Amino acid sequence: MKEIIEDIVQKEYAMLDKVNNTGGRAWCQDHFDAFRLMRASQFLVWPDQILESYLEDLKDAEKAGRNLLFEKYAWMMLFALPEEFEKVEHVLPVFAVDKIRRMEETIAIQVAWAGEFAESYPFIGGQGRPIYSSQDKPNDTSVETYMRGELATYSDRTETLYHDFVLRCKTEGRNLTTEVRRNQLRFQGWDSLEQAEEHCEARKTKTQGKGDELRK
Repeated sequence: MKEIIEDIVQKEYAMLDKVNNTGGRAWCQDHFDAFRLMRASQFLVWPDQILESYLEDLKDAEKAGRNLLFEKYAWMMLFALPEEFEKVEHVLPVFAVDKIRRMEETIAIQVAWAGEFAESYPFIGGQGRPIYSSQDKPNDTSVETYMRGELATYSDRTETLYHDFVLRCKTEGRNLTTEVRRNQLRFQGWDSLEQAEEHCEARKTKTQGKGDELRK
């Protein structure tokens, strides 16, 4: 794995460890290996220029006493926990109209990719986040909401680089959701998405079969 990715993950986790959640510590706060797997899977698809820019964001945040992981999860409460969001909204940055426009364009593409992935791999997709913010629950936020929180922590420089990268990927016919999930499953020991999908399908079919027997 690239050294810069390891540096990013370590800095993110240090920030995550300091986040005080309303319902207590999140599972990922006490499971570094799982956190590292998920984040590294995402960062592996990023060009070096974006990795370098985001690492600078984290360093700048450290110097300024900001916790980008706190801000990320604060933004994610906007739809799932609006009352809690109101308590922290005053400490969050205000964005320019152009940045909001870029972010929403990026989010729309990512949401579309998530939908395409779920159609191609329904059993794997069914184990992930819901796709739309309208499906948010207090303990289960969507891809759309997660991306909104994620992008809100990027500097203008990093966010613009990432936006342009996403547009290029769309033009080239790439689906970053598929690429990231492939990385995740490779880390977990699967040879391919297809192999993992077949396993998930077989396991679900077996579980349903047991349920049918109980209803007889």
